[in-house]
Amino acid sequence: MNKKYQNLMSPIRIGKHMIKNRIIAAPVTLHSASNGETYPNESAMDFFVQRARAGAGIVVCAGAKLLPVKDDGEHAGWDLYKHNSMNSLAELAERIHFYGAKASMELIGIFDDGYVASEGGLLMDMVTSGREIPISEMMRYKEGYAHCAEMLMNLGFDGILLHFGHSIPIAQFLSPLTNKRTDKYGGSFENRMRYLVEILEAIREKVGNNMIIEIRMSANEFKEGGIDLEEGLKIAEVFQEYADIVQASCGMITPDLMCRTHPCDFLPPNPNVYLAESFKKSGRIKSLVTAIGAIGSFEDAENIIASGKADFIAMSRALIADPNLIPKSLVGNAEDVVVPCIKCMRCHDSAVYGHFFQCSVNPTIGLMHRLDSMIKPSTEKKRVAVVGGGPSGMYAALTASKRGHDVTLYEKTNSLGGTLKFATKVDFKYSLAKFMNYLISQVEKSSIKICLQYEATPEQIRLKGYDVVISSVGAEPLVPPIPGIENCIHATESYGKEDRLGNNVVVIGGGQVGCETSLHLARLGKQVTVVEMRKELAPDASITHRGDIMAEIAKEANFKQLTEAKCTSVGKESVTYEKEGKNHMLTADSIILAAGMKPNTVLSDSFAGTSDSYWATGDCVKARTVEMAVREGYFAGINI
Repeated sequence: MNKKYQNLMSPIRIGKHMIKNRIIAAPVTLHSASNGETYPNESAMDFFVQRARAGAGIVVCAGAKLLPVKDDGEHAGWDLYKHNSMNSLAELAERIHFYGAKASMELIGIFDDGYVASEGGLLMDMVTSGREIPISEMMRYKEGYAHCAEMLMNLGFDGILLHFGHSIPIAQFLSPLTNKRTDKYGGSFENRMRYLVEILEAIREKVGNNMIIEIRMSANEFKEGGIDLEEGLKIAEVFQEYADIVQASCGMITPDLMCRTHPCDFLPPNPNVYLAESFKKSGRIKSLVTAIGAIGSFEDAENIIASGKADFIAMSRALIADPNLIPKSLVGNAEDVVVPCIKCMRCHDSAVYGHFFQCSVNPTIGLMHRLDSMIKPSTEKKRVAVVGGGPSGMYAALTASKRGHDVTLYEKTNSLGGTLKFATKVDFKYSLAKFMNYLISQVEKSSIKICLQYEATPEQIRLKGYDVVISSVGAEPLVPPIPGIENCIHATESYGKEDRLGNNVVVIGGGQVGCETSLHLARLGKQVTVVEMRKELAPDASITHRGDIMAEIAKEANFKQLTEAKCTSVGKESVTYEKEGKNHMLTADSIILAAGMKPNTVLSDSFAGTSDSYWATGDCVKARTVEMAVREGYFAGINI
């Protein structure tokens, strides 16, 4: 056993099952990996099997539906009622077993036909009110739970995870805030527990003690009138009579609480672990307890288990950011070799809302099942020049270097990092700063030749005779043709110079960059007004992260927003804007421009033709997110 992580890697028995360690690979429902199949396709299977191959003790899959599947043309749905749809599920379980892991399946409590626990509860879109599910339908779903558990057991699965948290429709029965029923399933605590207890009894009747049952619940909903920690403890006390493991999650599926349920950098590291600790140290919970919530460090995970705060650690996003987190941590310095998750929720949004599974720091995640056939062996060592030391340039250089090429990286400033350097100045970008530092450390440890304060020109690159040139020269601020715009400070130039700004700040542009810059300054005590011509702030942010941003804005007293307001001129200490056909003026000590970025296309194109092979990557192609910068850098490096 690894002595450094002896508690985390220690085996534990649950009834008939010996679990080899305390790491649970938490479920991800891969809607983006489904093409309408009623069974897991190779993309989905490879994703879950990889987690077993990496060393997780329990791998929780997701996609099985409680009732016969109705293809809605959008979501993944694996059918446990159709004989030939279950063949792939049996294979999935066996492929997980091949690596010594236990196979589990999440059964998520979502009802069809817009049903929720009681009238007015929210559907899974977090905004639409549903209708109260009748008892006849409740009984049908109860039988569905029991049937699915039995089928999964027969297919070789070792356990199930019952998602009874986050105020999803079935979890709404538990909360006094969302359960307004007037029948025997609403009102008192006992009545609110009744339906889920009936489901658990039906499941145990079918599977006995042959399956590990884990329940995900919200130990605290963080809403007035909802489940608080004491209520959560009472619920867990009931659940433990039927479940082997209770997972102490939290929050509700509302935009303002997604950052709590799926912790982002607006919260400190490991913000939800105290909930599992409260369960463990209450003396009231005898079942095993799982801690969950952006736990991405083996050191943290080991400390949580060693200190008795939890029995298991559930990881999801960390294993997407670096699928080899476990073996890397076991053989080396985890903080140095593991790719850190930046908690941007791009994986969630692409898996649920998108058509291709993506990760900002792992460009291979949606292609892993295809890479063996896509990547050609590198047969010739080539001389490679990478121009630009931002995230795209660094990733391209690292990838090409790992392929065995002779790589030189040119950066015109005195340090690597590019546009990510701002993250070191912002308290709610600490994970992004960690990712930047990870890339820099990997480049510095590699054989890559680093040329800082070297503004490479096409003529110089051509004369050096490189076989491949990769241009990653980035973007520059977009300056709209507004009179007096020269009086502004560009958002990219304001970080690290906050003490030079006045107390009264106007930010022109309310996209993601403008909003996050404004939040940063507001948190420093400055009075900030954002002027945005569109109807909404941060429309360019991903769905979930936009909800996080707006929730933070709502809490910030120093943040004022003016939407549908078009800036018409800028003075040295004033901004004029037009709203509803009228002109208005704002006075300001400092004015910041956050109107977007434009790619350095002309500069980038000038490097075309300087070698036999040329690639352009990142913001110099189109100003976008770190995700695209990393992905395009990888594509360039891997194809050399």
